Amino acid sequence: MKKIIIAFIAMVTVLQSCERDTLTALNTDPNSYYTTVPSSLITYAEKQLSDYVNTPSVNINNFRLTMQYWQETTYSDESQYNFTTRNVSDQVFLNLYVRTLKNLDQARKLIMVYQPTPAEQGTWPVTMKNQLAIVDMLQVYTYQLSVDTFGNVPYSQSLDDVAFPLPAYDDGKAIYGSLITRLQADITNLDTTGSSFASGEKYYNGDVTKWKKFGNSLLLKLGIAIADSDDGLAKATVQTAITGGVFTSGVDDCTLAYLAASPNYSQIYANLVASNRNDFVAGKTIVDYMNSKSDPRRSEYFRQNLHYDLGKTTAVAGSTITFTLPAVLPAVTFKVGDDVFNNRTTLKVGTITSFTATTVTLSGYAVDTAKVGDLLGFSFYYDGGIIGEKSSFTGYSNPGNFAYVATTPGILLNYTEVAFYLAEAQARWNIGGDTAANLYAKAITASFVQWGKTTAAATAYITANPYDAANWKKSIGTEAWVAMYNQPLTSWNFYRRLDYPVLLPAVGAVSEANNKVPVRLLYPVTEQSTNPTNYQAAGTAIGGNFLYTKIFWDKF
Repeated sequence: MKKIIIAFIAMVTVLQSCERDTLTALNTDPNSYYTTVPSSLITYAEKQLSDYVNTPSVNINNFRLTMQYWQETTYSDESQYNFTTRNVSDQVFLNLYVRTLKNLDQARKLIMVYQPTPAEQGTWPVTMKNQLAIVDMLQVYTYQLSVDTFGNVPYSQSLDDVAFPLPAYDDGKAIYGSLITRLQADITNLDTTGSSFASGEKYYNGDVTKWKKFGNSLLLKLGIAIADSDDGLAKATVQTAITGGVFTSGVDDCTLAYLAASPNYSQIYANLVASNRNDFVAGKTIVDYMNSKSDPRRSEYFRQNLHYDLGKTTAVAGSTITFTLPAVLPAVTFKVGDDVFNNRTTLKVGTITSFTATTVTLSGYAVDTAKVGDLLGFSFYYDGGIIGEKSSFTGYSNPGNFAYVATTPGILLNYTEVAFYLAEAQARWNIGGDTAANLYAKAITASFVQWGKTTAAATAYITANPYDAANWKKSIGTEAWVAMYNQPLTSWNFYRRLDYPVLLPAVGAVSEANNKVPVRLLYPVTEQSTNPTNYQAAGTAIGGNFLYTKIFWDKF
């Protein structure tokens, strides 16, 4: 790990809202890692953490593919669980340990030695305490990601590369116990009567009250995660979190507000738009399920770029178009009110106001938007690429419009996720604060609202898909999978813990997956060569360094 850390000590550009002199120092001085102010390190670490959690880059985060939300177009390797060609695990380690944890640790050290100005003397003890608690909560969040991804990982020796250039891998269960203890102390240490970071902290802009609610919500997440491996600790941790006060609406969400300009736009936008590539389409598994439920969220999750065949244009007279019917008639028939599209240009031609068997008259028709010979389509439908097979970008539904917007926020933890945890807490221990059915409904409603849908639409969906107390893992697990569409790392946790939905392995899955959907990532290749003794010991301790080896809390 020492080689990894040394290679990434020089930091790159951070959010543009940092002070200009700080940006200059970070970009030109390779020793700035040790000398810069805490706020710039917090900014950098928060952005790196959000970038990792939210990016769809096949070089580092393939969980949209693993959870079968998206499918690849040009390549199929990562959807088939080939994570070794691109050294994905190495990139995950770099992001979590070097770009995030190491920078947070350096921020902690700078806070500890900071000398307050005379004007700050009276408030600095509380401010320092709050700053240290926030930094530690971010580290707790990051370490949990590492354990949930790999199992046993470097922890107690992970941040001191001088004393421990070849860090040992701590037991995952022991790490979780330590993280719970640390987080509870952090929450206690937060003083909402004081301040924290005046600048640089981008998730909550230093709001201590919001950070306290985040801390309790993260504690809830930690507790729920170990429900099947340590029921007593899990229940006690969850109860403490709920009593302390967790998220109650989307206002509480922990997100990073990305900017419109490079390099600070959304990582989804960076990979889908700025890269000028069309690498992903919707996955068949999620599309088929949502189609079967007529789920209103489809219009947000996926673009409406597929149209039913209307026919081939043979004549255009005013706003009336004559066409020949397709050889294979579509599953639905066109009707008044349907939009008509030109499949050649992808542009909307108009809206049907009247029709015969082979003509449509349109409102909103613009001259020359349809010409003789053009193939026309009407309305729209959703279709997903087969998981593991290269899928045409134009032949399947594309990711939703949110993915093509530069400022789409990066989600770290949100109310929808917390609401599903509360439903699970009630189903397991009767401590969620309401009936399991009501909490299940609140979680689904939170997802609908998150995606801009109405509570009435959510109510109709819940009525058609009610909570099943006899099979609560299926009810909560499946609906959480749908709701976590843009939170694939969280979705992966729900899937492994609740064992729903039942996902089949990808077509052409690599043999290393053992004909299963992966439940962990392999340890980094660089660790095998630079830290071989601890690498081997870690693999042996968890039962084998395999994609199908379950981590300690994944019991069923």
